This record gives sequence, C-alpha cells and structure tokens, in this order.
Amino acid sequence: MTPNPVMPPRPTAWLRPQRVRGWLVLLVMAVAVPLVLFSVFLLIRNVDAQARQTEQLVLDRTRLLAEDVEREVSRLIAAAEVLSTTESLTTGDMAAFYRQAAGTRDRLGTNVVLRDPQGRQWVNSRVPWGEDLPDRTVLDADQRVMDTGRPQVTGLFIGGVSQMPLLAVVAPVIRDGQIRYLLSLNIPQDRIQAIVSPERIPAGWRAGVIDQDGVVIARSHQTEQFVGKRLPDSLWTGMQRVPDGFHRAVNLEGVEAIQTYSRSRSFGWVVAMSVPTALVATPARHALLLFTGGGVVLLLIGVGAAVLLGRRLTRSVSQLAEAAQALGAGYPVPPPGGGVAEIEAVGRAIRGAADLIRRREAALAESEARHRAIVQTAVDAMLVIDETGTIQSFNPAAERIFGYEAGEAVGRNIRILMPEPYHSAHDGYLQAYQSTGEKKIIGIGREVEGRHKDGSIFPIELAVTEWTAGTRRYFTGIVRNITERRRTEDALRASKAEADRANVAKSKFLAAASHDLRQPVQAMMLFQSALQERLDGHPAAPLLDSMGQAMDGLRMLLDSLLDVSKLDAGLIVPQLQDLAIGPIIEQLGAEYHPQAGAKGLRLRVVPCTLTVRSDPALLMRILRNLVENALRYTKRGGLLIGCRRRGDRLRIEVMDSGIGIPANQHEEIFEEFYQVANQERDRSKGLGLGLAVVRRLARLLGHTVHLRSRPGRGSAFCIDVPLVTRQATRAAPAEARLATGDGRGMILVIDDEPLIRLGLQAMLEGWGYRVLTAGSIEDAVQHVESGEWPSAILADYRLRDGKTGLDAIRAVCERLRAPVPATIITGDTAPERLAEARAGGHTLLHKPIAAQELHNAVAEMVPAAE
Repeated sequence: MTPNPVMPPRPTAWLRPQRVRGWLVLLVMAVAVPLVLFSVFLLIRNVDAQARQTEQLVLDRTRLLAEDVEREVSRLIAAAEVLSTTESLTTGDMAAFYRQAAGTRDRLGTNVVLRDPQGRQWVNSRVPWGEDLPDRTVLDADQRVMDTGRPQVTGLFIGGVSQMPLLAVVAPVIRDGQIRYLLSLNIPQDRIQAIVSPERIPAGWRAGVIDQDGVVIARSHQTEQFVGKRLPDSLWTGMQRVPDGFHRAVNLEGVEAIQTYSRSRSFGWVVAMSVPTALVATPARHALLLFTGGGVVLLLIGVGAAVLLGRRLTRSVSQLAEAAQALGAGYPVPPPGGGVAEIEAVGRAIRGAADLIRRREAALAESEARHRAIVQTAVDAMLVIDETGTIQSFNPAAERIFGYEAGEAVGRNIRILMPEPYHSAHDGYLQAYQSTGEKKIIGIGREVEGRHKDGSIFPIELAVTEWTAGTRRYFTGIVRNITERRRTEDALRASKAEADRANVAKSKFLAAASHDLRQPVQAMMLFQSALQERLDGHPAAPLLDSMGQAMDGLRMLLDSLLDVSKLDAGLIVPQLQDLAIGPIIEQLGAEYHPQAGAKGLRLRVVPCTLTVRSDPALLMRILRNLVENALRYTKRGGLLIGCRRRGDRLRIEVMDSGIGIPANQHEEIFEEFYQVANQERDRSKGLGLGLAVVRRLARLLGHTVHLRSRPGRGSAFCIDVPLVTRQATRAAPAEARLATGDGRGMILVIDDEPLIRLGLQAMLEGWGYRVLTAGSIEDAVQHVESGEWPSAILADYRLRDGKTGLDAIRAVCERLRAPVPATIITGDTAPERLAEARAGGHTLLHKPIAAQELHNAVAEMVPAAE
C-alpha cells in the first residue's frame, strides 16, 4: 500500500505558486521596471536641478534689487549725516540751516525736516521759511535713534504736511554728547517703486519691498492693492529666520510660487520676489509624462514576449514536479526531459537527494547520542530552562548536587534550587532581561548559593549561556559545588589573620623591649665616650675601643629596628624639593673613599649636573645604605657611583664587583634580616635591614628600585628619581654642618636616671659646654628660678610620677617666658613619641645615641638659642 505524501499547508493568496509564464512576466518587470524607474529618477533629478538653478537665479536677482534699495537709502543716510554736522545747527542759525536743507531737497528730490527730541518741528524744507509748522511730529524710528545714537529708517507713515504715505531716514544731531535734534529726510516712494518696476524683472515674476515691520512699501504689480498693507504671518515669519533665502508658499495673489527674499543688514528692509511654480515645473512635467508613457508601452511589449516563451518551459517544469513527488513517495525518480539544461540539473539533484537525506539522518542520530553521553557523564551539574524558568533537562550530576531526581525537577520552576533572595528575584530578573536585554549572569561566571532538596544551603559557582531553537529561547546553566573551596579559603583567611595578629604582637614586643634595652645601653655609651676622652693613651684604651665597637653594633641593631618601625608606621613624611644630584654623589664619594681604600677597593664617582625632585636626607640615606652594602660584599675590584638619564627620570646607579646575587633571591634580599652568604650572622657583614629600609624609603618617596646582578661578577642597585628642568641651588647637607662648643653654652639635662645624667654631663663638659642636671620637673624649674638660664635642653621622655620630658620643657619655657631649643631623648620606639615631639616643635633622638649624633644635635640647638 503506497503511503500518501505529506501535503504542505496552503499558502496565502499573495504567496500562492505562480505558473512559469507568470514568473517570466515578473522577470521582465523586474528587469524593465527598475530601468524605467531609474530613468524617471534621473529625469526628476534633472528637473530638481533645474528648479534649484531657477531658485538660485531668482535669489540672485532678489539680492541685486536689495542692493539697489540699500544703495538708494544709504545715499539719503549719508546726506542726513552730512547735514547733521553743519555749523548752523551748532550756532542755532535755523535760517541758514533752512537754506542748506532746501539745497539738499532740490538736489536729492527729498524733503528735510528738523525736529527736537519732543517732536516739535524747527525746519521743514517743504514749508516756506517763517510759516507755521506742525506742533508735534513723532516717527516710529525716533526711539531707536535716541537709544542707539545712529541713523534709522522708518516704516511707511502719513506725512504731517503732505498727508501722503512717506518713508524717511532719521539721523541724530549730537552736540556736547547729547542728541539735540532729530533730522529726517524723506525717501521718495516713487524711487523705491521704480527699483521693483515690472520692466526690471522677467515676465510673470513679482517683486516687492517690505519694511522692518512687515508692511509692503513698493510692489511691481497691483501696487494700489498691496502697498501699505502688512504681509500675512505665514510669509513674514519665514523671512525673519535668516538674512536671505527662499521657500515655497502662496504669494499675495493666491498663487503657489517660489518665494525668495534678501534683508538689508543696515536698516532691516526686505526685498522679496515670487515666481509662480507653474513657470518652472510645467515643461519638466510634460517631459516626465512623455517618458513614463513610453516606458509603460515598452514594458507591455516585454510582458507579451514573456508569456509566449513561458509555454515552452511549462512542460519541463511539470515533469520536474512529477520527479519530486516520486522522491517523496520513495519511488525511483525518472530523468526529466524538455530540453532545458537547468531543469535537467535539478532532476539529477533530486535523484541524489534521497541518499543524502539518509546519510544526514544517521549523522544526526550519532550527534545526539554523543551530546547525551557528555551531559550524562559530566562532573558539573548541567540543566536547561526555558523563558519562563521551567526546568527542561536535569543531568545526573545535578541530581547528586541538589538531591532531586530528574523526574522530580523537570517541569518545575528553577526557583526550587534557589534560597532567598535569589528565590524571589529570579522570575523578575527573567522578565527584566526579556524587556531590556540587560545581562547580569549570562556569559559571566558568578558565585551564588544553591538549595538542596533537604533545605540545606551551600555555595555554588554558576555559569549561564543563552541559545535558541526556532523561535524559543533557552538557558543552559552549569553548576559546580564549591563548598570545599570555600572551606579552604576560610582557612587561608584565618591563617592570614593569625599572622597579622602575630605581627602586631611582635611590634608591641619590640616597642616595649626597646625602651628597656636602650636605657642601660645609653648609659654605657655615655660613660664609654667620657672615659675614652679621659683615658686617651692609657693601657686600657684598647679595651674601651673594643667596648665602643660592641656598643656601636648594638646601637646599629636598635636604630635599624627603629627605622623599619617608623617607616611601617608612616611617621616619616618626605620633604620633597629640587636638588642638584652632583653634590650628593660627590659627598658619597668623599665620605666612603677612605673605607674603600682601607679594603683595597677603587671607588669612582661619575659627575652629574642634573637636578632631581626628592627629599635630600632620605635620598642620601638610600644611597648610603646601597654604598655600604656594596662595600660590605666586595672583596676585590671596586665600586662605581653614576647616573643615567631615562626620559623624564634619572637613574642613580651603585655598581660593584662583589659576590653577586642569584636571580631567585632578588626579591628576598629586600626582606628584613635576609642576607646572602652570611649564614653565620657575622655582624661585620651587617644586620640584613639596610635593603629593607631602602625599599621602604623608595616606596615612600615614589621612587623605583631596580637590581641587576650576576653571581661572581657583581651587582648594580639602581633608583629612578624624577628629573626637573631647572638647576637646584647647591646646599651642603645638614649632617655636614657641625658646630663645636665654645664654652659659652649652658645645657640643662633632665633625666630621672642618675647614671644617664652623669654620663651626659661628663660627655657635654668634655665638649666644653656648661651642664645643669635635674632629675625631675621641680629640679629643672628650681635651676631657672635660681637665675641659671639654659641655652638648650636635653630631656628624657619618661620621668617619674607619670611626667614626661615634654612637660618639663613646657614648665621651663613658661618660667622663662621664652622658648628654649630642646631635644627629647627616649628609648620608646612607639610611633606616638615621634608625633608628640613634632607637635611641640622639638627634635627626637632614640637611645642609644652615638656621641657624634648627640654632638650634632647640641651644636644645632646652641647656635639657634644664641
């Protein structure tokens, strides 16, 4: 039994299949109609071009007429300005002025009227001299003349003497900076009328002159009907937008016309011209109709030929339809005939279509099986929802993660897998996306929360993609359970927090221990320094030198720890300024040349004349640390200090021929207490804090530190500093200014530790200063009350009974009623101490203090006091 082929639905009337002859007719029309339309388009374009040329011609003619009108009016304005300057108006000789006005009247054919600002006429060339004149004549242009002080042109008005429509030029007569009279010259209306007379324009055209208020002054045709009347708003409004132009409108005679106009920039009159549209469009319209009619006739001839040829093709197409029906029924497809090559090719294609359809059906089945296997074996959950949020598919991984069987989830809303607030917001998000197209999750991975069938909440990573099938839209979500990853991250955060707490505890311990360690070390250093001066040449002097070296090492360790602490606390504020780099590197060379020579090393400095922007003290500290580090690890060869220009920055380089640094340690050497080739912690090789301070100082200044190194060949430490274009004034560094005591300065030492007081007293007296010592604030004030006024104060921060050195300094200054230079000495490394000292305007020194450091501090205070 032969199965009936599936019939397609019947198409609508306008899509109903056509016969071959119909298609041929359509083909002829498809070829011929565009040609005809294109030709019509060219013709219309040509007509439009001619119309534009005509419009431009009319506009040019209008501009010429406007120039004639402006020339006529400008001639009278010039005459009025000349009359306004006559001497007779200055002297008030009106008879003489009347004679001049009469001459102007006879020469220009115009009437001259002289009025005062209130409108009273003094001279009227139309009236014989001595006769009565109108009492008050006020023109619409008078106020504009009074406001601007310049000549103005009136609109059309009725003359007080002639009782005729007139136009006038009104000019001010200015004497002593004030308008004394108004001078009016009538504009002969017949002259304006002559400019737009029919003889001066082509036949059928119309021209007119309109004043600034829209009133017709002159017109080429129907003068009596339109002169003196105001233009309709539809015409006048269009003329006020731009100085000149054209538009299409109905003219005063009720005829559709091209309207052109040109406005005088001097007095606002408009010359307008209109050309009936029929004069321009009728010839072109006739040509267009003729051309279109001929095209239609040729098109009908082509359609007839197409109908005749279509009969031949109909037989071959019918055979092709029979072959297609056999293909659908599964029968062998007979070869079509008819002598049309294209139809025979289609027949051969139909015969091969059956085999192609079978192969593609097999490939489609294989593809579906492969994708199904991927989805079913995926580790991550994969689910598909439609536009309403309804689950369409649910793979086994989704069953494991969410606890639902596929049969339980499919057909339900995706919200069952979401906790709040995602549960309530999901449908609203889908609706907002469909209406606005705004994507929040689609195409972007995101961490959210999922809900298990048992109600438990767990973190998930969600990625959503969008796809369509026909007209329907679907969303595929890939879900991964990240509970274990979250646990790991929480553990890492807890470890970091514990490390931060340990770091804070370390800082507190160092701050607390520093004060207690610095007190005895400071006392030993003071006594060692005092003994060294008194036992110079004694057999025990070498022992004192060894003791000093040991205490210097301890002081260096405490100072380095303090530097790192102050940098981490953010208490060092850089003082940026423009400075010449040459003196700085020259000072470094002079300062470290003896040390290099003692080790048998060459130290070379390359001069530089450029200026940089930095803090001189902090930059010097960075470079000193780099030079000391290079000297420490260089056994032979030498060092080089130089600069290279890199664009808008200067690279300062300290190069050595030392042991070098492996590439895997370039970052580690900038950490605290890390040293290359010093596992035994030899103090002569430093403490491992110098480069840590370098990196912190460079970061504070906004500079960049670079390192190039090869093991066994040496290293180059570089710092990039901003360049400035001008030279900075060369100044000696602060540490180079050293003053010595001259026996005249008195130093007040305030410390509650007797040993510290004695040590400071011995050292200061050895330098030639007089010393007062006090163990408390009361003792210090008692010295002042006894008449001993100190030149400077050295005060320990912590005193007895909770008092501080700041309190003692304040008490002494209040008693003296004058400020005294003071320095705070403390073993406390807490950041608050530096802030308190700065707030009081005092210097802060940390124990243990080297003798040279104390000497410099005292030398700076005593000259400031004197």
